[in-house]
Amino acid sequence: MRENDERRRRGLLRLIPGLLLGLLLTGCSALERQHEALLVLGDLAAGDAPSRLKQRTQTPDRERLAYAVEGRDYVADLYHPAISRRGTLVLVHGLTDEGRRDPRLMAFARTLARAGFTVLVPELDGLRDFSVGTREAQGIADAIRHAAAELPMGEEGPALAAISFATGPALLAAMQPDTAHRVRFVIAVGGYYDLTDLLRYATTGEDRGGACRRAPPPQHDLRWALLRSQLHHLADAEDRQRLDTIARRRLGNSEESFEAPDSGVAGLGPEGKALYALVTNTDPARVTPLLEALPPSLLLQFDALNLASRDLDALTARLVLVHGPDDRVIPISHSRRLRDALPSRQARLFAAGGLGHVEVSSHWRDAWTLWRAIYHMLRLGETDGRNR
Repeated sequence: MRENDERRRRGLLRLIPGLLLGLLLTGCSALERQHEALLVLGDLAAGDAPSRLKQRTQTPDRERLAYAVEGRDYVADLYHPAISRRGTLVLVHGLTDEGRRDPRLMAFARTLARAGFTVLVPELDGLRDFSVGTREAQGIADAIRHAAAELPMGEEGPALAAISFATGPALLAAMQPDTAHRVRFVIAVGGYYDLTDLLRYATTGEDRGGACRRAPPPQHDLRWALLRSQLHHLADAEDRQRLDTIARRRLGNSEESFEAPDSGVAGLGPEGKALYALVTNTDPARVTPLLEALPPSLLLQFDALNLASRDLDALTARLVLVHGPDDRVIPISHSRRLRDALPSRQARLFAAGGLGHVEVSSHWRDAWTLWRAIYHMLRLGETDGRNR
């Protein structure tokens, strides 16, 4: 870890002269914000290590918050900046057992707070226990409602940021009739668009949306993470338990060939066997028929979260897409297609080679694009409405 941190710092130092030259060549009115974007970039790369942004700003206070919306109870973490100058941002974690207390997410929230955002991080059970569904869209919408209700008089509505698989539920939340007009802008990091194509990529390696560039091979354990995310839709408790045992064992053994037979498969019921067949399939042509063989309850939730099958006209907020070209979890083609599904200029995509999936890479070969994405986010975040 120390070696990786040092490589990141050295890589950033090599890029600073070029970035500073870019600052000098642009208008003086934006110089302060551009410099701040460079500090944010350095802090993201540093993680918990020292950085210039940490030296120049106070450590944000983190408050545990309990709130209720229409009788639905939630807990969240609220990160307070020293000076809230960019309003409130609702930050939604992806699939992680640690939920809102995932160390990477906490570091990201602290960086955003150091940049002047008040950051609300709700705990979403489905994203924490890999049972994501439409209830997560409701939870995110409720976080938007709560944040909007708590804003000072005259302040614009909250912004929204979603990580990875949280992108779909977050956009659905931002399109509800009473939330669409409240969300200032949405940031999606490594998000998806078409769930059928994502399943095909995870299980067979084929990315049908990648016309411009061939996607790298998917991560070995991606299929097993997707299996866990669908187990709660199975009616048979024994099927759920058997498949969860298989998925957890496979996730913990990246060297094991997925073609190897799994113990317990023979005892699965029809629904469990259908889901297992889909996840272990390697033939791109079989993905659609295998999907159609899944239980109706699973297909219903699948279709509800599939942005490619949804009308996105209700989304009025600007969308900032940040995606790594070499992402091995969700190919960048998903962000390209999501951008193209919206009206011209509503969505902007930053193909940032400085990202892996959702983590800042140690290679830094494309830090310029990642810096531009951060600059754009900071500009949109200014609460006085200028330069948007």
